[in-house]
This record gives sequence, C-alpha cells and structure tokens, in this order.
Amino acid sequence: MTTVRERDAQPPVWALFAVLGTLTAVGFVALKTTGDVPVLASVLYTGLSAITAVTVLTVTHVRRPAGRAGWYLLGAGQLAYTLGDTAYLAGARAFPSLADVCYLVQYPLIIGALVSFVRRRTPGWQLTTMFDAGIMAISAGLVSWVYLIGPLTADEGMTAAARAVTIAYPVGDLLVLVIATRLLLGGGARTPSFLLLLGGLLTMMGGDTVYTLAGKSGDAWSCFLWLMTYVLFGAAVLHPSMHRIDEPAPARPAAPASMRLVALGAVSLLAPVVLLVQYHRGDVRDVPVIAVACALLFLLVLGRMAGLVTAQHRIAVTDALTGLTTRRAFEERLRAEAGRRHRTIGVILLDIDHFKLINDSFGHPAGDRVLRDVARRLRAAARPGDLVARYGGEEFALLVSDADEPRLAALAERVRRIVAAGSVDVGGGVHRGVTVSIGTAVLPGDADGPDELVRVADRALYAAKRAGRDRVVAASRRPVVPEHEGWPEPVPLPRPRRSEFEAA
Repeated sequence: MTTVRERDAQPPVWALFAVLGTLTAVGFVALKTTGDVPVLASVLYTGLSAITAVTVLTVTHVRRPAGRAGWYLLGAGQLAYTLGDTAYLAGARAFPSLADVCYLVQYPLIIGALVSFVRRRTPGWQLTTMFDAGIMAISAGLVSWVYLIGPLTADEGMTAAARAVTIAYPVGDLLVLVIATRLLLGGGARTPSFLLLLGGLLTMMGGDTVYTLAGKSGDAWSCFLWLMTYVLFGAAVLHPSMHRIDEPAPARPAAPASMRLVALGAVSLLAPVVLLVQYHRGDVRDVPVIAVACALLFLLVLGRMAGLVTAQHRIAVTDALTGLTTRRAFEERLRAEAGRRHRTIGVILLDIDHFKLINDSFGHPAGDRVLRDVARRLRAAARPGDLVARYGGEEFALLVSDADEPRLAALAERVRRIVAAGSVDVGGGVHRGVTVSIGTAVLPGDADGPDELVRVADRALYAAKRAGRDRVVAASRRPVVPEHEGWPEPVPLPRPRRSEFEAA
C-alpha cells in the first residue's frame, strides 16, 4: 500500500509527460537524421501527437474547468494536426493535399482557444493592450511578408491553390502570434500552465519558421520543435494550475513598465530598418507594403500615446481612496457649468458627522472604510449625469445640473436617508451607524457665481451641523449664521464610549 509520503514523493503527472515526451522527440530526431527505421520514427511522431490530443480533451472533460471551451478548442486543434499527420503518412504527399487542409484547420481552432482565454482573463476591450499587440503584429507581419511570404509566392509556375495554401501558413502563424501577444500582455496570473501554453505556441511558430526557411534540409529540427509543441500543450493541461489559466485579471496600473515601452519602441523601428535594408539591396518591390506598415505603426503609436494621456488624466481627476472625482476636477466642472447660460445648477455639500471620533476610537483604517462606504452610497443616490466628488477629508460634494431648489432639496434628503440607512464595519466586528450633515445652494438664486455658490452651500452645511447634524439645510432658508470671523465656537459634544458606537 502506498503511503501519503511516498505518493507525495512521486513526480507529478505533468512532469512525467514532459520528460517522456521530450525523450520521444529526441528519439525521433535520432531516427530521422540517421535514416534508420523510418516506420518507427513515423509512429513516434504521430503517436505523440495523438496522445497529446487525447490528453487535452480527456483531462478537460474530467476536470471541467470554468473556461473549458478554450481547452476543448485547443484539443480539437491538436486532433486536426494529428489527422493531417495521418493523411500525410497515408500518402497525401501532393501540394496542396488533404493533409494541408487538416493542418490549416488547426489555426482557427487554436485562435479560438486563445481568444476564449483572453476574453475570460481580461474582460473588456483593454485598448492599451490591443494597441501594443497591433504594433507588434504589424511589425512581425511586415518582416514575414518581405522575407517569408513574398519569396514563397515568387514562383510564377505555382498554381493558385498552391499559392493560397503557401500564404495561409505564415498568415495563420501571424494571427496566432497576434492573439498570443494579446494574451501575454493582458492581465491574469502567470501560472505554470499559462507559461507552458505560451511555450508551446512559441515552439509551434518556431517549427513553422524553420520549415519555411530551411525546407527539407531542416525537416528533422522543425519536426522536433513541433513535437515539443505537443509536449508543452500536454504538460499545460495536465498541470494542476490549468483551471486557473483563464481567471479574470485584477486591476492593473495604467502606466506601462519601462521594459514594455522599450520593446514597443524597438518593434516600431523594424519597418524603417526593413526599408533601409531593402534599399541597400536594390529591391524596391515591397516599398508600398513597407510604407503602409509605417503609416499604420504611426497611427497605432499615436493611439497608444492618446491612451497614456487619457489614463494619466483619469488618475489626476480620481480620488485614490474612494474612486470619486477630485476637488480640482469638481471645481473645473462647476465653472464650466456656470458659464452656460439659461441653466440652473445646484451644489450639495455634505460632511460625515463625528468622523474624527471614528478615527480616534477605531483608527484610520476604520475611517477609510467609512469614507469608501459613504462614497459608494453617494454614487447610488446620485442621478445619472450628477458629478460626485470627494471635496476634502470627510467632506463630499455633488454637482447637479438643471435642478431648482425643491428638486435639489429632495435629492439631498434622498442622499441623507441612503447614507444613514446602513452601518459600516469599522473593524473587530463593530458596526457603526453613519450620518451626514448637508448644505445645498442653487445658481442663480443663492449666489452670483460658482465660487460664491460653494461658499453659500458651505455655510448651509455649517448651519446643519449647528442645528444638530444628520439633516439638510438649504441656503435659501438657512438659519442666520455670522460670517466666518464672527462665528462662535461650536459647543463641544461629549466623547461617546465604544459601547455607544456598538449600540449605534
């Protein structure tokens, strides 16, 4: 009977598959280069391909990961390649043949698998990553056209079908490269299964490139790279982390890493470098293609820069703690709205009651939780189009367009009720009720300009606090309050004990 310790000491299944598969690939190359036992070499090649296809499909069916559609498509693509190998060994040696059809079917299946993984790992368009992938794809496509696709199709005696199939292979690799680049540059965990899958894609495209450039002379090494593709695909699906390969990505910083920018800059320079090389070679046939590639790269770089500017602007106008608009952005929007004639705008200023006591009693992390929770409730209470901002400290502001005094008062009361309706976990299992004091003002009516509008709303907010807190005071009916210099000192409130917070 195998003990737990002995079982844990055994190598994992994915590692065994990788080792045995690699040995099979090495054995195939040895037989291929020496010319001994060609039947055995064919059996090793096709057998490893078939075993990989069965492994991917079977493991996916047994484990049933959340994103199993991508794994099923990958297994189907491997099965199509196995059928192509079988057809080739059965005598389909003409070009193009049934084997080529099976080989080409693999591309849309693999692309579908990669798209499935991308969509699950990084939901949404992810424009920045798409720009990066586009820059790399156009540069790689240009090099592929000038040095691979163009020379392959230069033979005038080639039939239309042969020319189409010849072009289809590098184009398929290019499309796989585009989606794989998008997968690599996107978010999500870099699990071992993820890295094994990317390694398999790299060796697959490497094998295709070696075969295209070297032809029959490099057949053994291109086949070795293809066999290593099967090994890596099989190890990827067998690894325990396969079910996490398509987990959604957490939020990532908008600013790109410096190495990524360096790589994008180097890739963008490939087009002019290719142009210079072709110029010195005296070959100007591909100048139109290179010119189009340069133009597309220029537009993509501009789009990338616009994305960076937008991201930096978003960071500048967004409060890091609450995700609301900053005070500066609020004031800019207020001035812009005030400059529009024949429009009524309202300002709601609110302040969290006894916020300092929350910080003093439970610590600043508890205060941060309260701020985030109040911000969430403000977003829920605001109307579409209203601007919600963190005005400073525990103070928040709402900018309301096309709102007269009754509507503004009704909205402010709605905000007060929603904030007071729940409690906030301030830590240690203690839930604290939160209330806010609110002041409102309308332009025109309560003030002559945007700056005065905020001052008037702030005085109304102060009046709400003086009147007992947890209430709304409109500027038009606020109690008479002296100017700032003559304000009396607020009456000190007794410091509540922790038990009183818990009871609240």
